[in-house]
Amino acid sequence: GVIILAINSGNSGGPVVNEDRKIVGVAFQGLEGAENIGYVVPVTVVQHFLEDIQRHGRYTGFCTFGISYYMLENASFRRSLGMKDGMSGVRIGSVDPTAASLNILQKNDVILEIDGISLGNDGKVPYRPGERVAMNCYLHTKFDGDFVSVKLLRDGEIFENVRVPVSIQRRLVPAHFQNQPPPYVVVAGLVFTVLSIPYLYAYDAWADYVSDKICYLLNHVDKPLEKSTDQMIVLTQVLAHPKNLGYDKLQDLHLKKINGKDVKSLQHFRQLLSDCQDEYIRLELAPDDYCIVLERASMDQITKEVCEEHFISKDYVLRSNADSSAIDCTVNGS
Repeated sequence: GVIILAINSGNSGGPVVNEDRKIVGVAFQGLEGAENIGYVVPVTVVQHFLEDIQRHGRYTGFCTFGISYYMLENASFRRSLGMKDGMSGVRIGSVDPTAASLNILQKNDVILEIDGISLGNDGKVPYRPGERVAMNCYLHTKFDGDFVSVKLLRDGEIFENVRVPVSIQRRLVPAHFQNQPPPYVVVAGLVFTVLSIPYLYAYDAWADYVSDKICYLLNHVDKPLEKSTDQMIVLTQVLAHPKNLGYDKLQDLHLKKINGKDVKSLQHFRQLLSDCQDEYIRLELAPDDYCIVLERASMDQITKEVCEEHFISKDYVLRSNADSSAIDCTVNGS
């Protein structure tokens, strides 16, 4: 939440107390460009975080239905969906392929109520007297695996008490790696990693224009996972070697194909490299249809030499989307 209160250096992480000397949140940061205005993590969020750890042994996140939805403030639109006078709710636009609600909610369903609470045409529910919050704010109070009782309108028919599971919304671009270093693969001096929010924050990508390539990567941030193992692989830099001459300026490029085969994840990329028997390895990258060609026979030796020169002990570390622990790695030259 936003409060009228100065948060100075060193205050972050401290308690915020109201006039009754009750803790209402944790000081987070000041609002850049403003005086005496700061951000506070509300106590309800802190409590949810602590209970999440107690339930699961680690922080998992905040839950949603895993849907996109649209407001129904237009009366003609409501009538076209079979909504009668006095009905209100939101129309489902899509359901994420990996959402727990996938086989229950459908496109064009109208959500009328959640847990007996009427949903407004603006997608909000009552919160405190005179206040309303978005539906997702209510769903954020739930935990992975919990169920919400939903009243639905589907093809003109009302369905009462539909049990809909909530789950952590998984995006193609992960928000973090559970405080672990990012995964990577070094191939002949080319360093590939998984596109993530921290990767883009390192460029301050949301603050200003950086490059066409970063804009291209930003356009994938809100895309849902098609499969739980999917990752978006990025060429982050090239460690110079005589054999990769001409590629050393390339960076921030989306790896799409290897020898004509789609690359689905970093682990899949490693597997495709291992299985390849062609004389040349052709990597296709976006945007602008960049192409890199490597000789398979010399690739492993180049990787070994680059890793030794730059004191890189492991030429790859892989992590799954579901688990932040390393699932595979190899020591340079082994």
